[in-house]
Amino acid sequence: MPIDCGYPDCDNCMFDDCIMEQKDIQALLKRRRYNNNIEAARQKQRAYRNKLRSGLPCCNDCDLCIFVEKEKQDGYRRLCVDKLRLIEQKVSNSPQWCNKRKSK
Repeated sequence: MPIDCGYPDCDNCMFDDCIMEQKDIQALLKRRRYNNNIEAARQKQRAYRNKLRSGLPCCNDCDLCIFVEKEKQDGYRRLCVDKLRLIEQKVSNSPQWCNKRKSK
């Protein structure tokens, strides 16, 4: 990048071999908007993640998952009958290997 490059104003750049492309300019402007209002950017990211999460299948709604009693501890674990695999307790949606998830 030349020393006197007008980087933020790349649309009016005087250099023919400018390394900035339209995607780079859009990313720069997006970063500036986010830096101006950080809390709004965080809220937008939370909303986007919640939207993705709501579209994923959940083990609570699955008829192939059952609860089995733990032997050494109190409580239950979720078991996928189709794959005969235990599902981790921290999983709120179906795991990556679930057939319901692959169909989406």
